[in-house]
Amino acid sequence: MKTKEIIFFTALIIISIVVIEACETYNFRSNYKEANELMHKTKNTGAKLFLKAHFKNGYVCILRNTWKIDTVQNTVSGTGTLYDFNREIKLQGEIEIPIDSIAIFETNKKLTGTETGRLAGLSILAGVDIIAGIYCITNPKACFGSCPTFYKNENDNFHFADAEGFSSSISPSMEYADIDALNNRHLSDHTFTISMKNEALETHCVRDVKLLAFPRKEGERIYHSAGDDFYLCENIYPVSNATGAEGDISDLISNEDMIERFSLCDENNLSSKEEIILNFDNAGNYINPGLVIHFRQTLMTTYFIYSAMGYMGDEIGDFFAEMEVSKETINKLNGGIKKELGGIDVFVPDENNSKWIKSGSIFETGPIAVNKQILPLKIKTGSSDIKVKLVLNKGLWRIDYAALTDIKEKVKPLEISTYMILNKGKPDDAALALINDPCKHLISMPGSEYKFYFSLPEQYKDYELFLYSKGYYLEWMREQWIKDKDLLKLNQMIEHPLYYLRSQAKDYKIYETTMEQEFWNSKIDTKNFSYHEN
Repeated sequence: MKTKEIIFFTALIIISIVVIEACETYNFRSNYKEANELMHKTKNTGAKLFLKAHFKNGYVCILRNTWKIDTVQNTVSGTGTLYDFNREIKLQGEIEIPIDSIAIFETNKKLTGTETGRLAGLSILAGVDIIAGIYCITNPKACFGSCPTFYKNENDNFHFADAEGFSSSISPSMEYADIDALNNRHLSDHTFTISMKNEALETHCVRDVKLLAFPRKEGERIYHSAGDDFYLCENIYPVSNATGAEGDISDLISNEDMIERFSLCDENNLSSKEEIILNFDNAGNYINPGLVIHFRQTLMTTYFIYSAMGYMGDEIGDFFAEMEVSKETINKLNGGIKKELGGIDVFVPDENNSKWIKSGSIFETGPIAVNKQILPLKIKTGSSDIKVKLVLNKGLWRIDYAALTDIKEKVKPLEISTYMILNKGKPDDAALALINDPCKHLISMPGSEYKFYFSLPEQYKDYELFLYSKGYYLEWMREQWIKDKDLLKLNQMIEHPLYYLRSQAKDYKIYETTMEQEFWNSKIDTKNFSYHEN
């Protein structure tokens, strides 16, 4: 018997044993589609509590009004209806569900107590954004969001975080580890702290947070590549001249000043490309040059994520459950719009300066923190003049800085785990135990703020620091998104990304000029807001 069939029959047997037939009248209609629509109607979203469990075998169970969590048996139980994979009723009454058999939950109930453990880590919350007041009401596709944000100074709470964890990990099956350069100055002591905040309407499930540290001497820097390699470098040669479609952009990208160069999208095609030419003159005799770029994305990717969730509408749980059990679905997502938009492709001239040769690409998802990456250039020259061409999607990338450096060697980091975590100023031993357990997640809800403490070895005076964070996050379903349900557009986005990017260009253009301000205005202030207190 195949593994999938074993899971299917095992889950059905477990549920059948604990079901008690009931004779009462149910608020949910017998037809699954109608029940689903009824739950997610805007006027009803917060009226009657529900918990919808999407099984890994394709079954769905809807519990109503109340339910209980058994942390010992790892089950959730309540009164409800079980539907099979054809959405025909199989059982009604008191049902006990093994949480390990569930791919995704949906609920409109605020999760507290024992529910903030495993249940929260699998739950898409719908209709709970009322706790955040007027956030995102005017433009739900511009809501602030993009995974955990990290700050070296915990009081920094405006436009720029120092790191942004696992930005594209939007479901449990897409969990991954992210590395961010902290671009730190010379360290004055060997205790380092960084604050992790949840400033959005999201559930953050954090498996690990640690420092990657590299001893460095004066004049040395360590840079991180898109392929997660680290290079010890010396000497910096800022760009001497840079041009884009608008003309000279040298002043925008020659300094690390957060004055970024970006373009607006093509109103006819969101996959249109543009070019930037970088010139590095009289900087030295390059032996092993590397291109350093500081960059981040615009809100175009955020718009697509929120649009996709809106297209799913009241069937969002079904789609996310499919993502959890089907690698094909994940592959389509990674190979669709993401592939068409691409990264920042880097080209250098050949030996005869007759054509451009691709050296590689730089990429990182996320519109909040600025990424600092290096790309070794595939070039052999003793000349002091080097020209580089960047090819990137128009309207997708913001570039703050570009420079060349001399690569000395590849290096490996010291991995340093946290020894203390403060939860809004108080030691949190439970959070520390969770983050140090590789099999568990620290659950961070809107308004949460944790401060991590690290101790660096004292045998070196200074270190280059990078933040390693691993986990995933779940966006909350906004009530306003439900009205945008459009399965045809969702299919176009996944199956025909080029057509979708053309057809949606004019719609995105309407949002593009106002999204930025609304995005930052909807950011949750963790000093004055707590999910657990509302």
